[in-house]
Amino acid sequence: MVSKRLIIIALVVTLSAFPLKADAISRSELEQYAASVGWTVSDLLAYLDRYGLTAADFRTIDELKQWVGTPLTEPLFHDVLRRHRLTVEELEALLGQFGETVQDYLFVEDLDRAIRFYSQHNAAMQQINDLLGALGMNEQEVRKFSRHVASLSDPQLSGKLRALRARLRPFEETEGPWTSEQRRELKAIWQEALALLELNAHCSADWSGIKAAGAEPLHVRLYNRQGEQVADVALTREMLSSGYIVRAGEKGIEAGLLALEMKGAMYGEKLPETASPYLARTLAGALLACAGLYLYRRTARWRG
Repeated sequence: MVSKRLIIIALVVTLSAFPLKADAISRSELEQYAASVGWTVSDLLAYLDRYGLTAADFRTIDELKQWVGTPLTEPLFHDVLRRHRLTVEELEALLGQFGETVQDYLFVEDLDRAIRFYSQHNAAMQQINDLLGALGMNEQEVRKFSRHVASLSDPQLSGKLRALRARLRPFEETEGPWTSEQRRELKAIWQEALALLELNAHCSADWSGIKAAGAEPLHVRLYNRQGEQVADVALTREMLSSGYIVRAGEKGIEAGLLALEMKGAMYGEKLPETASPYLARTLAGALLACAGLYLYRRTARWRG
């Protein structure tokens, strides 16, 4: 009798910890809210998707508004500038380093997070932009590459990229030319990096064409799994036969690691507290199973 009472009490406590059915936000509410911040509903849903959420994860439109944040008005924008001791020009330069503009931000909290993170990593991003820029990648492509990396779901990706960077370190000691064994290792690192980053490379000519004389660069276009072009890299014969390509490879890996760190810092701070309570429902399901097993055994005893 005591065990039965404990199970019933546990069920009541667990089931009361979350609503069995959340009130759905209507389409008209989403449209009105999106319009109030200058978005379409598609823009709003895309924003939520960046955090792995949907509108169904919120019970009311007010709950959604609270999570999204404070709309960035002109007075609040200048409050942000004063808080970070920046001028408009300095902020534009900082965001531009990462391929962004002030217009990309509609909420105070998002801009705050961006300024904190970018200020701490501005020098590293400058080096990445400078070296990758020499390969023909502009800031928008570096940004697109970073966002692509941040969208990947492999929880071990950061460690795998660091392992690849460690394999590149021995090549720093020489400027080339590479031995056949070293070229095979560099090719293997390149192929593993593409696989880890879920990118496909398409060349403007056969790789053997780089051996031919001439200054015409070899264009390598990088595409994601959806077939969208992420970047267009231009490699010359000199780059491929010297330590330059190793340094560029390291900066490419560092750009990926920085993107993952940015994902953790900028998205991680905005934890979805209103997301569907999967844990509570799992616990309730487990308790229901235990209760069913208990009642089954009691019934079996009575029948016996």
